[in-house]
Amino acid sequence: MPARRRQMSFEDLGTPLAEATLVVVDLETTGTDPSTDGITEIGAVKVRGGEVLGEFRSFVDPQRPIPAYVAALTGISDATVRDAPVIATVLPMFLDFVGDAALVAHNARFDVGFLTAHAARLELTWPRPTVLDTLALARTVFRRDEVRDHKLGTLAAHVGASVTPDHRALSDARATVDVLHAIIARLGPAAGTLEDLGSAHRRTSPAQLRKKHLAEGIPAVPGVYAFVDIAGNALYVGTSRNLRSRVRTYFTAAETRRKVLDMLPRAEQVRVLECRTPTEASVRELRMIAAEKPPSNRQGLTPEKALWLRLGPGREGLRAARLARPEEDGSAQIGPLASRHDVEPLKALLTDAVMGRGRALEQHGASGTPLEGGHRARIRRALLEDPSEVLDHVAGRLRAHVAAGRYEEAERLRRTTLTYLAAARRASRLRAIGAVDLLVAARPSSDPVIGGRGWELLAVRRGAFAATALVPWSTDPVAAAQELAARRDPDLPTPAPMCQGHHQETEILLGWLEGEGVRTVLVEGTWEQPARARFDAESLAERFARTAPDHDEDAGAGGA
Repeated sequence: MPARRRQMSFEDLGTPLAEATLVVVDLETTGTDPSTDGITEIGAVKVRGGEVLGEFRSFVDPQRPIPAYVAALTGISDATVRDAPVIATVLPMFLDFVGDAALVAHNARFDVGFLTAHAARLELTWPRPTVLDTLALARTVFRRDEVRDHKLGTLAAHVGASVTPDHRALSDARATVDVLHAIIARLGPAAGTLEDLGSAHRRTSPAQLRKKHLAEGIPAVPGVYAFVDIAGNALYVGTSRNLRSRVRTYFTAAETRRKVLDMLPRAEQVRVLECRTPTEASVRELRMIAAEKPPSNRQGLTPEKALWLRLGPGREGLRAARLARPEEDGSAQIGPLASRHDVEPLKALLTDAVMGRGRALEQHGASGTPLEGGHRARIRRALLEDPSEVLDHVAGRLRAHVAAGRYEEAERLRRTTLTYLAAARRASRLRAIGAVDLLVAARPSSDPVIGGRGWELLAVRRGAFAATALVPWSTDPVAAAQELAARRDPDLPTPAPMCQGHHQETEILLGWLEGEGVRTVLVEGTWEQPARARFDAESLAERFARTAPDHDEDAGAGGA
């Protein structure tokens, strides 16, 4: 007998558009490739219900020359951004400005592509916001017999925007706001919710219509959801701050991922696991995917296959390793690495910096070649403690390359060095939290579950999630922390060196612990959060600047 379907309530219909917070963003860049080009300016306008709530604007030093044709188009030159902050400083501030809002952009693939690429390089957690593309929406709303094309300037003029786009981030974002409001007005009741607006230019598939009833009865709480087949096997697992709203999107035209659309015909049920906080939900999602290995989930959630660069014990040299191992035997490791292709360049970089070019080539050619004690100690220090020797060496090499006009070689060396710094910093953070028997921390929260202001508590054991709780502001967080410390989670993974096999979970927890307003409440062991500056990417830029020719006073006499 088929399950009885309940009547849809108002809350099931999605986020009313008048209540949705939107951040309309525009970027200026040095080119069109997010993997090689940099951001030079970010401009954004936050709106809700037609009212402007705030604006964000910042120049960004792209740390590379701005092509002449780009400078002519945007008016942003190398001189313009000379004293501007780098993207590592600006992007976190922009993400704070966005918060939980949806992102809007004209040709969103370009702007969001750059933002996500830079967030990944900086190891920042991308919030996965709802994204609206005014270009796609405009192609649906404004036909070619009405406008000659769908460029932002054409649309802004057509709708009578209050700002004329001029290839500057904030001006273009302001113009996009007016275009967006014109699109919403043209769609009328068809764009009553945020979800409706996001899918206005698409059509729902027959399978989505047939399976739409699976979204009924889902609670509006943080948690994990799993689409399961008739045998109860998980087909796809995900997480959300609001399970009801997230699951509903799978049955709208906004869902276009092929793996999801192919999965839906086999789905017979949506199983949910309610969680106390979004952090717990993120951890439970990782564990469920690791345990059930749903066929439709994205790749990359296999921490046991992560690759590390390891300096073995004794006189062993540098080699790739699949799992992190104990370092009590004198070994050392950095990672996990983003790609196996990073291993050989990193080995060459470290041995070149410590042993010199000739000896490095010999060592690089045979990973089993023994390392002498002095060289080994210096490489180990560069992996675990201090990158100064490597960075000083790289700064000199960069200066030589630039002076000789070998710009491609300089760029390859710069990228390899940034990869080294990222891997060393990543391992340093994992090593620090993995050595703590128990850590309980608290941060301010305004979760409606506790009726307003309060505390979100998180307990971490040896780098793994142990427990979480929400308590009112008036509650003593120390007492609540002691209660969390007494809990034992039967699902807690067995502690392992460097959070072996669990680094993705650990990095979620580290992101939480590094958030604003976090206070350590209870510690068993020693918690020394590694300093960002030690393996920070800006260290390389600083050293290169100090060794570059025509620096500071010398540049003033005859500089361009």
